[in-house]
Amino acid sequence: MMMLDKEIATASALVIDSNPTSRSVMSAQLRDLGVGLVKQVGRVTEARLILEHKQYEIVLCDYHFDGVEMSGQDLLDELRREQLLPYSTVFVMVTGEATYAKVAEAAEAALDGYLLKPYSATSLADRLTQARHRKKVLKDIFEALEKQDFELASNLCVRRFEARDQYWLYAARIGAELLLRLDRHGEARKLYDAVVEARTVPWARLGVARAHLAAGDTVAARRTLETLIGDIPGHADSYDVMGRVQMEQGEIGSALETYRLAAQLTPGCLLRQQHCGTLAFYMGHKEEALKMLERTVSAGLKSKLFDMLTMVLIALLRFDNKDSKGLLYAHETVRRAIENDADSRRLRRFEKVIAAMRLLLDRKLGDALELARELAKEVTLEDFDIEAASNLVALWTRLSQQEISLTRWRA
Repeated sequence: MMMLDKEIATASALVIDSNPTSRSVMSAQLRDLGVGLVKQVGRVTEARLILEHKQYEIVLCDYHFDGVEMSGQDLLDELRREQLLPYSTVFVMVTGEATYAKVAEAAEAALDGYLLKPYSATSLADRLTQARHRKKVLKDIFEALEKQDFELASNLCVRRFEARDQYWLYAARIGAELLLRLDRHGEARKLYDAVVEARTVPWARLGVARAHLAAGDTVAARRTLETLIGDIPGHADSYDVMGRVQMEQGEIGSALETYRLAAQLTPGCLLRQQHCGTLAFYMGHKEEALKMLERTVSAGLKSKLFDMLTMVLIALLRFDNKDSKGLLYAHETVRRAIENDADSRRLRRFEKVIAAMRLLLDRKLGDALELARELAKEVTLEDFDIEAASNLVALWTRLSQQEISLTRWRA
């Protein structure tokens, strides 16, 4: 057995591959390298749930999964974007010749390495050794992140970038993300600009746009995004930010089209499907909205990324279709969510909206009206936001269509 390093025996690894033989081979190779705990999983959606709830020191993931739309790259992008994968985790992608160019490009930004099939155990050992060495070199940054000392972590990243120390480009990306989180938009933009000047990479150009948007300069953000999308039309993250810019500028129809493009580029991405379906709902495209929102339910109901607002929108659409079974399913799903988070006033409001619609469908108009009035009494509470108001208006709109008098109701 060839040990990678003296700490490898206490490390844990997750192998993600749809092929049982490949999984077994990769798991055996990791054990031969001294990895203490190796877990296997065959489905990318299952892997996402596992990684949302447990940290692994090493993740070895295949790029392509037969029969599903989500790729290994989609999984990595989503976990990174939602900050569900620790920076200290080594993530290595395994790819075939057909997807080599995509993975090689991605490796420049977020990956710790990639392996081209077929590969040897020695190649795997080399990739892991290099990646784990980088984690050690940047240990002070990762420790600051674990302590949530983002100020210190960002300063360490900037210092390494300015000195062009080892792994300065990797540190620059982390540092710029932290500066955005700390609302230091100008400093973040300067860092992204410096990376672009030193070495043009898509994530840095996108970072410039995000920094402009965070600072309220939507015109500059849009200009940067239009150039980036023109140069790299397959860069899905650019469409996410462009959609936000278009929303800020009041171009709702254009934003929906942009979100559609992002969802088409990454059909396995849960959040993009949710965003697109939600906006389609509010734009009145009911058939499209129902299709996309129900796709998110089947793809990621148990995921941390799943937003239960999806079930409220589905319930509204099911009510309009007079689909009592679909409405019941939405109601039961929200009830189960409340069991896991009993203190959530947001979930309880969702439940009341759906319960009122079920009563309406059963022609129990008085009971439905009483629930609507209960919700209306909460409008003065601090946490009664635009989302809650929109749901309440949606409910009252459907009440008003039931030929009952609402003249006695006062907000």
